[in-house]
Amino acid sequence: MKSAMRTIVRPIARLADTFLRDDGASTLIETAFVAPVLIAITLGGVEAGAMYARQTELQQVASNAMEIILTSAPKTEQEGAATIAQVKQYAAATSGLQVVSGSTPAVGQIAVYKRYRCGNNSQRQAEYGCSNTSQSISTFVVVFMRENYSPVWRNFGIGEDLEFNVKRTVQIG
Repeated sequence: MKSAMRTIVRPIARLADTFLRDDGASTLIETAFVAPVLIAITLGGVEAGAMYARQTELQQVASNAMEIILTSAPKTEQEGAATIAQVKQYAAATSGLQVVSGSTPAVGQIAVYKRYRCGNNSQRQAEYGCSNTSQSISTFVVVFMRENYSPVWRNFGIGEDLEFNVKRTVQIG
């Protein structure tokens, strides 16, 4: 019985001894643990870069729209309307968003509109004119863009969409 036991135990002991001395497979095991984490970190970095790039692109469109308004310096209502039309065309072509009328764009849209301020009041209003006729009226043009960004990890049920809201206001008169 002892000899039968020895014939079974010795090969198993040799195999275990060989396995314990051989560290070549440990690299494979370590890689199996670390690789998914490294891949996730890399993809997260790439996705964060894409989000940053889109936000920067929208901010650049808004800044360029403000430059168009400032360089045209509209003095009359017709010049102002032509400048706003030019800004709408530029913003839509550059950003890929849809231009809408009004002051509250939905996600994926751009609104370009005027606002007015009476005297030194901090509040801006949609209608031209002041209750006190002695106050001066300041005219502003507002560019407001909204867009959703869905990161790749949303496909796995992690996190939620990001909403970019870029709003720029410039005084023209």
